[in-house]
Amino acid sequence: MGVIDIMNIVKIKGYVCVIISIVALSGMMFFVYNTGITTIMGIIKREDYIYYDPKQITLFILLPSMAVTELSIVLLLKPFRERTDAIRRKMFIPTMVYTIAAFVIGIPLSMVISFYPLSTDYYQCKSTSIVSSGSYYARTKEMCKQRAYIPTTEGKLSPGAPERDRLEPQAR
Repeated sequence: MGVIDIMNIVKIKGYVCVIISIVALSGMMFFVYNTGITTIMGIIKREDYIYYDPKQITLFILLPSMAVTELSIVLLLKPFRERTDAIRRKMFIPTMVYTIAAFVIGIPLSMVISFYPLSTDYYQCKSTSIVSSGSYYARTKEMCKQRAYIPTTEGKLSPGAPERDRLEPQAR
């Protein structure tokens, strides 16, 4: 009985890892699609104020590879059969070729976007963030200055509340 229980635990751990991988990859794909499509449509529509991160373009181009990888992970949930293994092997080489091509095309494309539409039609707003590698771009310098002084919703104080320094602990 001890060997069977250990085998079931190993199998359950495998299923849990696969399900966590599927959820994480799906969430990442959803996030990359939403941010990528927002950036691309902002550039195409020539919006007044956009956020551009060069990595977004390459990741957006890699979305089909991510979808095929997720399908391959889903096939791991099925019992091992020659047919599912053959499908995974057939998907592997075209997926790798597409992934390499997406990197080769995506990186220069993101540089071209940085130089042509953003450098000629937009002004780069100064960023104070150390974490983010992307930048905000605006049509005019005045728009950058206006956006710099607009408080974010998370930093707003309620009406009538005294201003406090966020680093100091509140008095009790």
